Amino acid sequence: MWVSTGIVTMEFYGKNDLTLGIFLERYCFRPSYQCPSMFCDTPMVHHIRRFVHGQGCVQIILKELDSPVPGYQHTILTYSWCRICKQVTPVVALSNESWSMSFAKYLELRFYGHQYTRRANAEPCGHSIHHDYHQYFSYNQMVASFSYSPIRLLEVCVPLPKIFIKRQVPLKVSLLQDLKDFFQKVSQVYLAVDERLASLKTDTFSKTREEKMEDIFAQKEMEEGEFKSWTEKMQARLLSSSMETPQQLQSVFESLIAKKQSLCEVLQAWNNRLQDLFQQEKGRKRPSVPPSPGRLRQGEESKISAMDASPRNVSPGLQNGEKEDRFLATLSSQGSTSSPHLQLPTPPDTAPEQAVGGPPDLDTASSSEDAVLVTVVQVDPDKHYLMYEHERVPIAVCEKEPSSIIAFALSCKEYRNALEELSKATLRSSAEEGLPPNSTLDSRPKSSSPIRLPEISGGQTNRTAEAEQQPTKKASGMLSFFRGTAGKSPDLSSQKRETLRGADSAYYQVGQTGKEGTENQGIEPQDEVDGGDTQKKQLTNPHVELQFSDANAKFYCRLYYAGEFHKMREVILGSSEEDFIRSLSHSSPWQARGGKSGAAFYATEDDRFILKQMPRLEVQSFLDFAPHYFNYITNAVQQKRPTALAKILGVYRIGYKNSQNNTEKKLDLLVMENLFYGRKMAQVFDLKGSLRNRNVKTDTGKESCDVVLLDENLLKMVRDNPLYIRSHSKAVLRASIRSDSHFLSSHLIIDYSLLVGRDDTSNELVVGIIDYIRTFTWDKKLEMVVKSTGILGGQGKMPTVVSPELYRTRFCEAMDKYFLMVPDHWTGLGLNC
Repeated sequence: MWVSTGIVTMEFYGKNDLTLGIFLERYCFRPSYQCPSMFCDTPMVHHIRRFVHGQGCVQIILKELDSPVPGYQHTILTYSWCRICKQVTPVVALSNESWSMSFAKYLELRFYGHQYTRRANAEPCGHSIHHDYHQYFSYNQMVASFSYSPIRLLEVCVPLPKIFIKRQVPLKVSLLQDLKDFFQKVSQVYLAVDERLASLKTDTFSKTREEKMEDIFAQKEMEEGEFKSWTEKMQARLLSSSMETPQQLQSVFESLIAKKQSLCEVLQAWNNRLQDLFQQEKGRKRPSVPPSPGRLRQGEESKISAMDASPRNVSPGLQNGEKEDRFLATLSSQGSTSSPHLQLPTPPDTAPEQAVGGPPDLDTASSSEDAVLVTVVQVDPDKHYLMYEHERVPIAVCEKEPSSIIAFALSCKEYRNALEELSKATLRSSAEEGLPPNSTLDSRPKSSSPIRLPEISGGQTNRTAEAEQQPTKKASGMLSFFRGTAGKSPDLSSQKRETLRGADSAYYQVGQTGKEGTENQGIEPQDEVDGGDTQKKQLTNPHVELQFSDANAKFYCRLYYAGEFHKMREVILGSSEEDFIRSLSHSSPWQARGGKSGAAFYATEDDRFILKQMPRLEVQSFLDFAPHYFNYITNAVQQKRPTALAKILGVYRIGYKNSQNNTEKKLDLLVMENLFYGRKMAQVFDLKGSLRNRNVKTDTGKESCDVVLLDENLLKMVRDNPLYIRSHSKAVLRASIRSDSHFLSSHLIIDYSLLVGRDDTSNELVVGIIDYIRTFTWDKKLEMVVKSTGILGGQGKMPTVVSPELYRTRFCEAMDKYFLMVPDHWTGLGLNC
């Protein structure tokens, strides 16, 4: 059993002091003396007692002999043994002067009298008599051993007020390989284009058509030459000795992403151009074969009509806005198999089946159409280079990396516009109600209609008008999947729809400001996690929604409290928002050791941030708790108050649907700092202050860092290796935990824990409070009642889940007991020490 101790101030021959002889007789040799803990019934002979001060520890161990020393049954004897040279001093009786010595002075000599050595002896020993010798005192059959040992003092590191992000610099070797792969991809793409163009050439071309085809071939050669010239230029720059700085390498990396996006735009433009040529050729051939009744189905006629109405000869990179609108509208109304896309040559066994039957010319036409209307080629198989304007950092979206969806949303121009609109709405709301700018309602802008973003480059008037004439049922279903089951609401009247329009989070479709986004918003104003019963609550929703897509997949990102998180990041980030976006651009699944929730975890590639999946109840809890959290963290940083809360930098709902491989996913994620960033931990603990089912079985000989240990594991460890910390570290840790736990309990937050990692390279304990989202809801109350009855075991121990105030009290007391403060000469001279 481990019994916590406290600090005792001893004055020589005064307060709290006693003689060495009295200490030995009363606390070592008295048979009736028992452990002061009411929960401990272990005999004192099996106890280990420690006195700690400065950088050393005096340890007392008792042992019972089989028989007393002959002739000295009622006398205290003493002798010493050097643990280095193994010399033993003679056994002598304790003198009256030694018996009357101040015990406080004796301890001081053991702690700081390292310069004293043994008197002259036949066999010289120059080792410290107070540090290197074990001193023994015996009385009858009981022996007390006093030994000194140095201790390891640990510094406590709470999360820093500012989060700094060390930019990951791409390796020159990997950049050269990426450029080589990009060069090969460009060659394959334009080879495919050349084959498609060659398949459209016939001997019956008119002179005008021949000239047009020559112009198209010339354009292809020019584009291919530009891509390859850029690639060769980048390769030459990388191979030069001047290309060494991180900024230069990062610039090349982001330029390559932007160029891959340009290649995707070129692919889309060539799909449109080839489709246009095919339709013209098909129309020219059609009179030679009289159409049979019902030869063309209604769907085919409408498809051809839509294709004929599409813009001609769209140059890549010049008319981004028009291409994005046409592309999104096509994706919303057609499946992937009916979209006009270019594909690299495929093996024969995977080629699309050819049409059979009908006149030869239509068969040929159908076969050609199949050759054109296929899925667009992927520049990288697992990444999506979305064709939208970036205001900050070019991002490639990867379905296997959910953080890349968040990074793309944060980098696009529409997100910046959304923040500006939310800020304006906030100011208008404050002005109308006469509220001060920093009031609580200031963070919840009112908006009775959807916030419209400025049109992106290229103009969208025609496309918006077309979208207003198209039904939005399919797109609504898309948002319904992302938003949740609450989107399946009964049909609303037009008047009701107008009233609720804008009630959900401000919704933006990247690259499109037409009616599709607003209709979805009007149809589905509610979400299962931000629902409200009153119209006022519906009209004060500070979240932002963004949608973006390519030919194969459609992506969605809801940014909860977008404006508030952005303002908080400006306060707590020691790096730029662009560095935050870059960090989120790549991530991988992360195995969280010791967790029982079953939630998915991801870590960014630079290991700076952790993404945790949030269940529905936690999202709801956070939405209620978030405004208070923003104020607390911001004030703590600005007022330089210590806090142990691991900072949450954003909460998002992301989702996607891939029509090519029929995959879809929806996740609610929070982004939090990685407390152990840049460190190698020897041991990791997750501490709640509870002893009920808080033990992890570890394999003998297995490194402790392979598993997250719990409270009972810590208590077993500190019996032999206590966690000693300095007085100032104890003051900071106690102040942080008390302040944070008071804040959390006042908002009914429970089930949080202190994550502790021991870094042996720097002798530091890295600590932070995590999982502080869960509120004391009815299910937690039920769990508390059931576990308190002992039906599920637990050996009568207090359940882990208790009321918020009781949880706080237990948490603070346990953390105070787990980490032992070591006093020194300066203890008590300052405040809070």
